[in-house]
Amino acid sequence: MEHRIKLPINGIKSEILSNQSFVIIGANGSGKSRLGKYIEDNTSDGNSYRISAQRALTIPDFVSLKSFEEASDLLLYGTTNKNTIEQKNKGFKWGWDGYENKLIDDFDNLLSSVFALKNKENDKFVQACKENERLGIQHPNAPITIIDRIIEIWTNIMPHREIILADAKVAAKHHGVEYHGRNLSDGERVALYLLAQSLCVPDGYVIIVDEPEIHLHKSVMIKLWDSIEEYCPNKTFVYITHDLDFASSRKSANKIWVKGFDGTTWDIQPLPEIENVPEALMIEILGNRKNVLFVEGEKGSYDFELYKYIYPNFYVVPCGSCSAVIQNTKAFRSMRTLHNLDIYGIIDHDYRTDCEVENYSNDGIYVLDIAEIENLFCVEGVVRIIAQNQAYPDLEDKVKTVKDFVFEAFQQEYDNQLCSICEREIQHKLKNYQKTNRNTQQDLKEQLDSLVSKINIAELYSTTKNKLDNIIHNKDYDSLLRIFNRKNIHKRISKQLGLSSTEEDNYAQLVLRLLNTDKKESIISIMSGFTPNIPNRTPV
Repeated sequence: MEHRIKLPINGIKSEILSNQSFVIIGANGSGKSRLGKYIEDNTSDGNSYRISAQRALTIPDFVSLKSFEEASDLLLYGTTNKNTIEQKNKGFKWGWDGYENKLIDDFDNLLSSVFALKNKENDKFVQACKENERLGIQHPNAPITIIDRIIEIWTNIMPHREIILADAKVAAKHHGVEYHGRNLSDGERVALYLLAQSLCVPDGYVIIVDEPEIHLHKSVMIKLWDSIEEYCPNKTFVYITHDLDFASSRKSANKIWVKGFDGTTWDIQPLPEIENVPEALMIEILGNRKNVLFVEGEKGSYDFELYKYIYPNFYVVPCGSCSAVIQNTKAFRSMRTLHNLDIYGIIDHDYRTDCEVENYSNDGIYVLDIAEIENLFCVEGVVRIIAQNQAYPDLEDKVKTVKDFVFEAFQQEYDNQLCSICEREIQHKLKNYQKTNRNTQQDLKEQLDSLVSKINIAELYSTTKNKLDNIIHNKDYDSLLRIFNRKNIHKRISKQLGLSSTEEDNYAQLVLRLLNTDKKESIISIMSGFTPNIPNRTPV
C-alpha cells in the first residue's frame, strides 16, 4: 500500500509519500492541530480518522452492545444519520463550528465497536464452518479477532498486567486479582484507547493522532506505536506531536516541520536529511523557539550546567566533543532559512592559537577566554565567594592561598604545559600544508620540507616560555587560567577552602548549589567576564 497525504506546502496542495507514517512537529501554537484537520478534510474519498489530544478516558461499567454498522458509524462519525455518513461529514463528531480540537468522549462507542467487530469476525467464521460442513470439506481455522490482537499487543507492552475484554466489560488482572477496567491507570487507559482506536479504523484509512505520547511512559509509548504500525500495514498514520523523543522514535516516518500559521497559511517544510547531523538533534533544534548555543559535554556536565545560567536566553545543547560542537554549529548555520534561529557554539580554549580563535569566530564558534570550562570555578571572584561562604575570617589571605596553590600546581608541570602550547602551534602551522599543481612525489616532499623549515622551534619555544615566565613573575592569575590546561585543578583547591575530600568534586558542586541562592547573580557576573559576549537577536 502507498502511504500518502496532502499538505499545503507554499500554499499549494501537495502530495507527500512515506513508508507508512508521517510525523508533524512544531512548537506549541504553530498550527499543528489545525493542520491535522486539513489533512482529515483533504484525504481521498474521506477515508480519514482523527484522534483528538483531548480525549475522555472513562471506561464504562458495561459496554453498550450494538450492531457492527451502528457501532462503526458512531465511532467514525459520532452519529447514525445516514445522510451525514454518506457524505462522510465529520462535523457532527467534532462540532460544526471550527472543529480543530475538542474533548471527545467516545470510549463507550469505541468499546462497542471492538465487541461488534469481534462478533462480526466470529459470525463470519461460524458461517464459513457451516458452509464447509454443507460441502463436506474441512473447517477453516478459528479467526484471530480484534480482541485477540488487542490482548497480544497489550501483553507485549504491559506484561505485568492482564487485560480482559469479555461479557461486555473491560477488566484487568494483576497478581491474580481481577478488577474493573475503570481502575486502570491513566497511562494504561490511554494505551487501551489508542490501541483499540487504531485497530478498529478500517484498512486504507489515514489515522491522524494528535499528541500520541500523552500520559504514556516513553518505553510504553514507543513499543505501543511500533506494535500498532506492525499490525496495521494498510493504514497510514499521521502523528502530531511536540515530543522530541516520540518524533525521533518513528525512524522510517516522513517528518514534516510546521514553522508557523498566520490564520490562513501554514509555513511547512519537510525535515531535510543533513549529513552527519542526527535526525533527533534536527528535531530538537526545530522544536524550540530560542536561539541555539551548542556546547561541549553532556547534559548534567559542567558545560551544560554553567552555560544555561550564563546564557539563559539561549537554548543550550550539549554535543559531547569539541568537534561535534564545530560540526553542528556550521551545519545549522548553513540552513538558517529553515529554522530562522541564530546558531552559535562555544568550545574550550585548549591551547588554540589566536589565528584559530579568529577563524572559528567567523563561523559563529566562540572560544572561552580561559583554558577550559572547569577553570571558571577557579577564577578569583568565585574563589572569594566560596571562601566567604565558608566564613573564613581573613578572606583575602584565603584567596591568596588558593591562588598560590594554583601557581604552584602549574609550576609542577611547567615543562608539560609549555610544550603542549608549542605543540598546538606546530599542529596549526602544519594544517597549512597544500600540494601544488605539479602532483609529483618529489613536489609533495618539497612542499612539506618547505613548510617544516618555516617552523622555528627555538623561537616558538623561547617566545612561549617568556610568556609563561612573565605570567608567573607578575602573579597574573587571570592570564594563568587562560593557559593552564588541567581539568582537575578546581578539584584540587577544595582542601585549600576547607572542603571535605571525601566527595570527588564537592567544590564544583558547592558552586552549582550557590547558583540557586542569592549568590547566583554575583557568580554569573564574575564568570561572564571570562566567557564570550554572544549576540542574541529575537528569532524571526
